[in-house]
Amino acid sequence: MKHCCRLGILMTVALAAPAYANVRVKVDTVPADYAPIDAPTFRESVSVSGYHFEVNEETVRARLVVDYTYPDQMTFGPDDDAGGPRPTVVQLPELTYDPAAHAVVYDSNGTKAVCATVHVGRSPFGRRLDVRNTGACTVSTILANHAEDDGWSIHRSRALDTYLVVR
Repeated sequence: MKHCCRLGILMTVALAAPAYANVRVKVDTVPADYAPIDAPTFRESVSVSGYHFEVNEETVRARLVVDYTYPDQMTFGPDDDAGGPRPTVVQLPELTYDPAAHAVVYDSNGTKAVCATVHVGRSPFGRRLDVRNTGACTVSTILANHAEDDGWSIHRSRALDTYLVVR
């Protein structure tokens, strides 16, 4: 009898608590591996090294920048004319700069989150913006198999699907 009451109370609390689901927005697909220019047969897996947000005060726009790396980038990087895996730079309509709040905001379908705060500062070179991630918006990747049909053949490859995840 005690277990039934506890279960009933637990279910009531669980149903009363709001369910917060993460919003996941695909922002890019990048190759899963990278070959430095001076070692084209030497392929290494690609991963996210970091991400940040940028703002344009004049246009009140914000964008996401995702940087990628590979395990031996410190070794090959200085001699790699290609500069390593290319970053993802993406503007999403749901991602804006709110100058009154000094924040990068994601707002879509009832999900609103402050992805970054913006601090205005001064440097010897003039005015500068310091944009800091809040942790409410993160980046994740999934290793996926892709198939592209060129009208004649199907080309298969492995790639990293990159997502913006909003809590």
